[in-house]
Amino acid sequence: MNELSIQLRPSRRLAALLSLAHCTAAGVFWPLALPVVVKIIITLLLAGSLYYYLRRYAWLVSPRSVMMLHLTGRNRCRIETYAGESIHTTIDASTFVASYMTVLCLKAGQTYRYRTVVILPDNIEPDSFRQLRIWLKWKWRDEASL
Repeated sequence: MNELSIQLRPSRRLAALLSLAHCTAAGVFWPLALPVVVKIIITLLLAGSLYYYLRRYAWLVSPRSVMMLHLTGRNRCRIETYAGESIHTTIDASTFVASYMTVLCLKAGQTYRYRTVVILPDNIEPDSFRQLRIWLKWKWRDEASL
């Protein structure tokens, strides 16, 4: 297995989790003794945030949404975005791998900015999800540990 290619698809589970988190955050502000205008502004900001994150991470329709992963070498990953952009990245050691979720932290070039890819079992084929988790646990290595 020299390269592992994975196609991502929209995730209903991630959409539900994002919606629940944003609605909970909005619900926390309403009982507080704040002016109604402030509560409305906070709620609108949270609604905008929800829409942004749903488009980018759950629905995968944002131009910056990661649609395809190509894991190569020890810690290399080439991603393809919804807009057709291909970006070479390095897998960071802060990547989280579990049976219920994988969070890829990818660093492009020498920048300090990270690109995060949240993968739940419903936005990837089951066999691909298993292969990805095995690859990330055993095949890749952090550059600092080489």
